[in-house]
Amino acid sequence: MARAGGDRAHTSPKRSEDPRLLTGRALFVDDVHLEGMLHVAFLRSDFAHARINSVDVAAALERPGVVAAYTAWDLGDYWKPGPLLVAPPPTIERLEFNTATHVVAEDALADIVVDLEPLDAVVDIEKALDPEAPIIHDELATNLAAHVIQEKDSYEEARSQAHLVVRRRFEYDRGASAPMENRGIVARWDEMSQELTVWDTTQAPIPIRNGLAAMLGLLESQVRVIAPFIGGGFGPKIMMFYPEEVLLPWAAMRLGRPLKWIEDRQESFVGLALDQDGRILGVKDVFIHDSGAFDPYGLTVPINSQCTLLGPYEVPAYYSEFTVVFTNKTIVTPVRGAGRQHGVFVMERLLDFAARELGIDRVEIRRRNFIDPEAFPHDHKIIFQDSAPLYYDSGNYQPS
Repeated sequence: MARAGGDRAHTSPKRSEDPRLLTGRALFVDDVHLEGMLHVAFLRSDFAHARINSVDVAAALERPGVVAAYTAWDLGDYWKPGPLLVAPPPTIERLEFNTATHVVAEDALADIVVDLEPLDAVVDIEKALDPEAPIIHDELATNLAAHVIQEKDSYEEARSQAHLVVRRRFEYDRGASAPMENRGIVARWDEMSQELTVWDTTQAPIPIRNGLAAMLGLLESQVRVIAPFIGGGFGPKIMMFYPEEVLLPWAAMRLGRPLKWIEDRQESFVGLALDQDGRILGVKDVFIHDSGAFDPYGLTVPINSQCTLLGPYEVPAYYSEFTVVFTNKTIVTPVRGAGRQHGVFVMERLLDFAARELGIDRVEIRRRNFIDPEAFPHDHKIIFQDSAPLYYDSGNYQPS
């Protein structure tokens, strides 16, 4: 498209991937077919929270075409926590496997006999830390995953000087991505060359390669991770590691056969203190983050919320406290913003409420609180997810 006017015409570059996508020649993980390849299926629990008393795979192994069946106990020392992008404070070295079973060949899933003892599930994040709440991980003796406080200057002093204090409680529902292609993995071990090749619907092929090499005792040069067209990433496909990404390479090396698995479809309290002119004096933000049953992506999402709440505004005093809890819901991964939209939502809603109560135009109250162009580089005096100070190097938010 060319834009009319001016001395130069601006054209959008052609996307190099379009011809393959539009003509059906794009390679997706499910398009990978290798000689002697076996198909993998995972037996999922029918209960959100249950204790596994026993697993019997004998009948599944007798079914024609079934080559192997593995449970978590077969993994031995290989079953251990993977690396975290943003780790919470250390609480325990290892979580025992007690809720997941992995098996080869989907047709044989019905043959597996699992003795499950249903337990009460935790689904309410505000009740997750009650003394009487069921414990998700017995080894931890608590559903507390992390507790983080960041503070600059004194919010309480700012509040004592405020003309208006806006207090609201916000609830932000869970969301999920729905990519065109679900997750999928193909793993092949070449015994002759001692090389592992993995086709993975991942947004992070290099970290996956490095992590697999470390876990499997291989050199990084022995592992190749290929991320072809992945049918939409949106954040969840950058998580490290999903269990399937760890288990298929492990099993492929032991069986000496390529393996394929394709996922199917089935499978806060806040206070804002302002002067009478609508200028922010301080913000107090206390919220609870539902991590789900595990926290494999660490604290990325809640820290992003904590830091992004400040937005483009001058906030002299800030108190932010979040608690991360385990529940029996699915795990949380970054999705299109990775928690940033939550912080933006809270701040912008508070400014709307403040504008209404002070009788100030919604646009004007924001203009009054923008960081001044001369104030850059601006130090928010808190720590971002990369453990570095939250600096804005430049900016000019005032309309020209």
